[in-house]
Amino acid sequence: MRDTYMDRFSSNWSEDAHRDFRKKPIVIRHNYHEHHAFSDVALAALIERHPAELTDICTMGEDATDRDSWRAGRAENVSGLELIEAVRKGKLWINLRHAMDTDPEYRPIYDAMLADMKKADPSFKPLNAEAGILISSPTAQVFCHSDVSETMLWHMRGVKRFRTYPPQLPYLNRDDVEAVLHHDQTEDIPFDPAWDEDAFTVDLQPGMAANWPLHGPHRIENQSGVNVSVPFEISTPQSRKLNAILFANGVLRRQFGYAPKSTSTRGMGAFLKHALNMAWKIKIKLFGDGKKPMPKSEETFDIDLKSEQGFTDRAAA
Repeated sequence: MRDTYMDRFSSNWSEDAHRDFRKKPIVIRHNYHEHHAFSDVALAALIERHPAELTDICTMGEDATDRDSWRAGRAENVSGLELIEAVRKGKLWINLRHAMDTDPEYRPIYDAMLADMKKADPSFKPLNAEAGILISSPTAQVFCHSDVSETMLWHMRGVKRFRTYPPQLPYLNRDDVEAVLHHDQTEDIPFDPAWDEDAFTVDLQPGMAANWPLHGPHRIENQSGVNVSVPFEISTPQSRKLNAILFANGVLRRQFGYAPKSTSTRGMGAFLKHALNMAWKIKIKLFGDGKKPMPKSEETFDIDLKSEQGFTDRAAA
């Protein structure tokens, strides 16, 4: 007998959302937040069975321009419920990477959300899609950054203020995207608070989801409650083509001292850049790229339930 429980969950797309999906910032409505999988008890059980190597625990400062204050930590000998309590009282951000697309309890929700996006736009043909679960404190923030994948953020609990900016100068320098693709820097990019006047801004409530154009800079400031969201990171033919061009531009810039200006995905120049991208990726696969771990991967604090902020800094080495 077919399990019909998931049939009660869906999303509602306006005509504008159908038209502007992946082209302009949009917000839709859904009821996935009503699923029991996003309760404290269910999330705590997920935390305890989720692979530690796929669990990121971070904290950050108060200044929206201080992206260097973002740092990583660790939770040892802490239950799932205790970790959620530390999130509730502190300034923490937890990412359970791949939880939605690998955990058997969450995979049906992942499948339903992905089906919703495909139904919204027949031209949306993902080559690959992954989705984790974000659990963050009432006062946590995510600094301005640009993702190299197409993204949709499904919000489940709490209230978060979401801002996105046009993927163009002065908000985005394509050199930064190149650097991310080459693993020279994290996704964080420089931010000027004056840009907020030009931002698409929305307070995401439970039962809302946001999508914005590829590489669109965006940042988040939680407003209240423990926040729970599901970010989809999606590779499409369009994103793969543009990222290949940007990666090839980075090779030309870094290895040959040539400063390419075009990011066009068409024409003979683009064809040659695609070939360079493929050849360089094969080289990296065979010989590695010699990159050092990102500075923010170093763990600098431990979850501590006795601390007011939910964690204790480690002593400097």
